[in-house]
Amino acid sequence: MYEHDDLTPDSSATFGTQTMEFDNYTNSTLQPFTTPVPHVNVWMYKLIGYCAEVPIAVMAIFGNTLVCWAVHHNQRLRSVTNYFIVSLAVADFLVGSLAIPFALTTNARRPKNNFFACLFMNSWVVILTQSSILSLLAIALDRYFAVVSPFKYRRIATARRAAGVIAMTWILAFLIGSPPLLGWNLGSEHPDEEDCVFTKVIDLRYMVYFNFFGFVLPPLLIMLFVYVRIFQAVKEQVVAISRTMVANDDEMARQRSALAVKEGRAAKLLAIVILLFAICWLPIHILNSITVFFGDDIVPYEVLLPAIILSHANSAMNPIIYTVSNKDFRRTFKKLIFKVALCGLLGYKKHESGNDYTGYTYGSHGMHMRNGMRNTPKNSPKHPMEGGGGTPIPLRKLPIQLQSNGDKTESTTSVIVPKEVPS
Repeated sequence: MYEHDDLTPDSSATFGTQTMEFDNYTNSTLQPFTTPVPHVNVWMYKLIGYCAEVPIAVMAIFGNTLVCWAVHHNQRLRSVTNYFIVSLAVADFLVGSLAIPFALTTNARRPKNNFFACLFMNSWVVILTQSSILSLLAIALDRYFAVVSPFKYRRIATARRAAGVIAMTWILAFLIGSPPLLGWNLGSEHPDEEDCVFTKVIDLRYMVYFNFFGFVLPPLLIMLFVYVRIFQAVKEQVVAISRTMVANDDEMARQRSALAVKEGRAAKLLAIVILLFAICWLPIHILNSITVFFGDDIVPYEVLLPAIILSHANSAMNPIIYTVSNKDFRRTFKKLIFKVALCGLLGYKKHESGNDYTGYTYGSHGMHMRNGMRNTPKNSPKHPMEGGGGTPIPLRKLPIQLQSNGDKTESTTSVIVPKEVPS
């Protein structure tokens, strides 16, 4: 599925506690197999993996699509920080739509006799993991500058700069995940391998020394330091502003205090996202490190499988966190789900204006109302106040002169009324 899918050789048999290997079925001589087979029903564990991975993939696709749609739909969610969240959601969406199906395919040891296709499929999860962690690092640094230097942050944090940073994170993710595709793989050690297995195409030394120690663990440590500094800065700002409020009863101080508290809440939400990422991904990297340092026999399959599933499950967790912790995301999710359900079941459409829905479209006897203006289909009879066929009502202005009242003379205004339309 992800790392050690080749724990059970195809040509092995277990008698009691003695694990043996058939010698290519050419004679009846039984020889001891060097790697002990775990005393578990591996096919049962693989079935459990399939049953767990498929719902995770569906939830990752649905939830992260909803996150991207919400930011596109609601202008209040279009902030620099949320653009980085969208980049993270795209990576999680690709984990659900590509990486998990690839993992399930390679778990079935497919494709056979195609080393480069197997290598490509197993490299995807490395690239997407790196994109996620770089997006999380960008979010942490964005929140740090927003808290520590809020006025400077508002000048430099623009959508264009955010797009440039997001492009850089994806380029770096592909560069960091590309060494196996460029030659750092096990193709020379298993040239005639028929089955597609992660540990027979991806060198675990690359996963541990280059990927984990070089580009996973350092960003996590940087994010830990950054969020500690963020919470310290927020605490100091709230204390200082509270003293100013007590001394001067300043309205501006109240607003600054509210802003500091709001930034602290946002930082807390994103810190939870990063903490979950570390909890989900560190176990599989630690198990890889144990395998490289101590040998293949140390990590049993029943320990490895939950770590694999947990790493993939992280892609479905973030939308749930946003729903629980962020009021704007929660309201927008409800509106979008309601909109999709209503359009699908009743043929009912809402037209949004700004952040909220302001107009409705419905059908009744061939007549349609849209945002307060009546429109008639071309094949319907003309309305007395309309030109027919969806033509808007022509309008004209009537000036109204208001009398002066003592020293005060009111300005001239006008009323818009429908013109007469010839019958």
